[in-house]
Amino acid sequence: MKFSRGGYRQSPGKKRPNRAGTAQNFGANNRVASWRREKERPARGNMLVFITACTVGLLAALAFFGLGYVRLLGSNNEQKTAIEAAALAAARDLSLIAVNTNAANVNNGSYGWISLSDYAPSKSSTIAGDNWDTPVRSINTILGTIRLDMIIADQIGDANLKTIIKADLAKAQTAQQILNTALQNAIQPGQVSHDINGNPINVYLDAENAYKANQIRMTGSSNYVTGSLKLSLGCLQNGAATNIPIPSCGQATAKIPDGAIQNNNYVSYVDAPLFGSSFIFAGIGTNVTLVDPKNWVTTPPGAGPSTQYLASIIKAEADQHMNSAQDANGYTIHAVACAQPANVADPRPAPGALSFSFPDGIPPEITKPGDMLTDSGNRVFNDNSSQAATSFSYSSGGDFPYTSGSTIADYASFPYSGLTQNTGNVFRQALYDWWKRAGTKLNVASAVSMMTSSTNTFTQPNPNMVTWRTHAIVGSPIIYTLTTYPPQGIPIGSIHIYKVSPATGQVTYQTTIVSPIKYAVAGENQLYSENIGAIFSSSVSAFKVSWTPPTPGAAPQVYKFLNTYDCYIRDQVYRPAAGAHSGEPMDYPLVAQAEQGKAGNKTIPCTSGQGLELGSPNIGCDGDPPPVPDPVPDPGKGKHNGLPPAIVKQSDFAEGTYPLTPAYYYIYSTGPGTVRPTYQTNGMATEVRFRRQVAPVSGVAAGFQTGYVGEKLDATPPLP
Repeated sequence: MKFSRGGYRQSPGKKRPNRAGTAQNFGANNRVASWRREKERPARGNMLVFITACTVGLLAALAFFGLGYVRLLGSNNEQKTAIEAAALAAARDLSLIAVNTNAANVNNGSYGWISLSDYAPSKSSTIAGDNWDTPVRSINTILGTIRLDMIIADQIGDANLKTIIKADLAKAQTAQQILNTALQNAIQPGQVSHDINGNPINVYLDAENAYKANQIRMTGSSNYVTGSLKLSLGCLQNGAATNIPIPSCGQATAKIPDGAIQNNNYVSYVDAPLFGSSFIFAGIGTNVTLVDPKNWVTTPPGAGPSTQYLASIIKAEADQHMNSAQDANGYTIHAVACAQPANVADPRPAPGALSFSFPDGIPPEITKPGDMLTDSGNRVFNDNSSQAATSFSYSSGGDFPYTSGSTIADYASFPYSGLTQNTGNVFRQALYDWWKRAGTKLNVASAVSMMTSSTNTFTQPNPNMVTWRTHAIVGSPIIYTLTTYPPQGIPIGSIHIYKVSPATGQVTYQTTIVSPIKYAVAGENQLYSENIGAIFSSSVSAFKVSWTPPTPGAAPQVYKFLNTYDCYIRDQVYRPAAGAHSGEPMDYPLVAQAEQGKAGNKTIPCTSGQGLELGSPNIGCDGDPPPVPDPVPDPGKGKHNGLPPAIVKQSDFAEGTYPLTPAYYYIYSTGPGTVRPTYQTNGMATEVRFRRQVAPVSGVAAGFQTGYVGEKLDATPPLP
């Protein structure tokens, strides 16, 4: 049997049984089927051609649609890349803008140079009158510092300190609004601002150029819609972590709400209120970065009309026109991107020192820094009656008395409503200004311990008495020894230095011996205060000193060391960016020495024979003075001329006594327009200095009046 195309092929006439067992004639049937197949072939061929054509058409349509979709997708991605580049460029520019918030009136406080970012004193636009650069402070750093210092004041338990700090917060918020206005203006088309080096900066143009430079043609043609770029400043609805650390005391003690902290840093645009004051940090991170546009809002959540905040999140919007073969008019893509500026935190390697100087010995009434905050017995720093005796002044026309024509002038008014103008409150201002220098790194527990712990007392020098030797006349090579009665010498001077460790934020302490000379100038347009008779009727023992002038036949001169002390406060950092030195610490070798010992208010033993005073505690060689009456009581409120050089005038500048040279005065250096020396080496930020009154015995030393010990030295080395 053979197979044919149509089925079995059989001999004619033979039948094949079917499945039911019947016979079937296959020959006739095969011929019919073959005829039908031949007839259907053309129809089926035409259908195949039709189906193929339809399939090709459909695939072509799909391909065309896919090409258009890819183009559309590519255009959107392309435009997204461009708008993100624009937002990042604007955020970078905003981080570079700094403004000087100083008021023209010297009596008004200010915050000096501020920006979205900290900058070390190395930027040409911030150069001070002494030709050294000035640091720039981030507004977030300022707010974080104020909040930290308010916590320290609360831990100390001092209401007046909190009042002073709250008043400073108001100044910071005013400065914040000045910066906010400057940034809002900077993003407008055609507006030219300046960066921290004084270079012109056009935020809008830079953003627009970044957009254009990041357009990548994938297919077809398109163009940026000229002028469609819009820049806006706003906030983040849910906030984001800043790079401002919370205080070292922890979240609970710092009273920070849960939503206002992330990774031990404050969160932007989430209020962290403290003692009735609002603290809202701006959206500023460690790096310039993109943020979700869906999180961008014009105001922080819950902010009222009077809420103080700074809008720092930049939103960039732009249109791109796409040409299309399907639409003669084309179509427009609108894209949005947001970016957050950055803050490069200043490490502040040497914030400056707070020092207590006792050239005439430590009064028994002052044993530690915290004693300045309270009155006890004959110590009058905070009594309301002392207002008339305490000045609140500044040096005008240069550094007093070193600059020719400089004078000490009073500020128009005491800046704190409800507080008395007394030594205690002036010291609080100086203390707070020193805290601020440390920024957000100041350790809370260490700062509190410095002011409250009974163990953190001034270390007494050893030995604590010294022979008094002085020139007979200013400039004379002859040195005389003055005899004390009882035979004890006179108190040796000491200085007690407090600094903040840049590594740990803890307060460190050291002490060394000091002489009345040199005198520190009062920095221009900063803060200087004096209180004559701040400590009266001290428990210190009074004693007399005698010497015989070199004039032939002259009678012995007798002086008495009174139990009254005057207090002088220099705050060289009171007004940032003000005066010739921009409120920066003064060059002061006494506090610039390398730190020793452990941080955290650990004392360093005083070593004698290493400072400015030399000699041994003996009585000299003149013998006992003749019996004389006590001096006429001094009211303790006047200022007198002394008898130089042994007794200088009753002023902590001794102006008119010595030549105005660096041999007699600590002064600011003049720079070549670079980083200020006291940025990397500690200088004098603030100093409290006590001087003991010395008065003539009645009827002796005609023309001599109350003053202070001037020269106090051994035979070698002599003064210039």
